Amino acid sequence: MANKELIEEVGKYIDKYYEPGTDDIKMDEEMKSIFDKITSFREKRKEQNKQEAPDVHEKIAMSAPEVFDVSSMKKTKITKEMSQTMATNRNIDDLMSQMEETFSQRLLRMIDERGLKDSEVYTKAYVDRRHFSKIRKDVNYAPNKKTVLAFTIALELSLDETKDLLRSAGFALSRSSKTDIIVAYFLQNKIYDMFEINDVLYAYGQPVFG
Repeated sequence: MANKELIEEVGKYIDKYYEPGTDDIKMDEEMKSIFDKITSFREKRKEQNKQEAPDVHEKIAMSAPEVFDVSSMKKTKITKEMSQTMATNRNIDDLMSQMEETFSQRLLRMIDERGLKDSEVYTKAYVDRRHFSKIRKDVNYAPNKKTVLAFTIALELSLDETKDLLRSAGFALSRSSKTDIIVAYFLQNKIYDMFEINDVLYAYGQPVFG
């Protein structure tokens, strides 16, 4: 059973953030930041296009021999501007592809990025092997919110990463849910002990994981 001090501490956290009937569905700072970066990139591209010489094709043709030394087939000159533009394009492509990921794709990517085994993750999340097999096989698998939250704990995600994983499944952390607030408390404090989390959920009359 969870100790009294922890229960009291979580109680203060709930009192501070719990707002019955309120869902936080506004664009959060992270998504706003992503949009701002894309807007900034587009504005810079427009500025670059204005400053380019009228005959762009001629300019590219004149610079082409400088890109490769045909005799050695080695790169001999790539401007700093070209390198930065290529990197920015790749970053935006990666960003857009991640924004379009389904829950299944994002979950499996997160598992791979952390070098974890599937069994380690679904066991800690209290998800059985058959259930996880459905998630892996169906790219458009639609989980319930409790399952997503269980994986955020099993993967030891930050609050921002948790929002991303929830969003990919069509959910968001809500101030009108005591379960969400309790889980957010543990994630914020980097405590990923499922037994301890279940103890506190039970103490506050919320459904436990497993």
